[in-house]
Amino acid sequence: MYGPLLQGCPLVFAPTNEAGVLYLFGAMSERLGFFVLLVQAGFPDCEAMRVVAENRLQRLKVEVEYQSRNFLKHMHDLKGCDMIVCWEHNWPECPLEVLELKSLVGQYVTADHFTADQC
Repeated sequence: MYGPLLQGCPLVFAPTNEAGVLYLFGAMSERLGFFVLLVQAGFPDCEAMRVVAENRLQRLKVEVEYQSRNFLKHMHDLKGCDMIVCWEHNWPECPLEVLELKSLVGQYVTADHFTADQC
């Protein structure tokens, strides 16, 4: 199964799982002001530097989730993470900073707007 078609994005279709979110974050990271230091299978998924000002970087422990609320499902420790990067932010009361990629990606191409010219 594929997600909706994306335009102007390094991933052709919207992610449908955590691995897709990780790929998309990696592909977009520099444009978003992040430099990835480490990706690992354990918690947290990623360490990155974020540009916070001219000549100033901040080190972050980043957990990648398809939906932000999955952080709870996976029973991760809030103290071991600085930020959640997700496709869909569905945990409004989240005590961590959340970066929702879905809101940062360009236009979606839906089936009713798809034409042969877009192939």
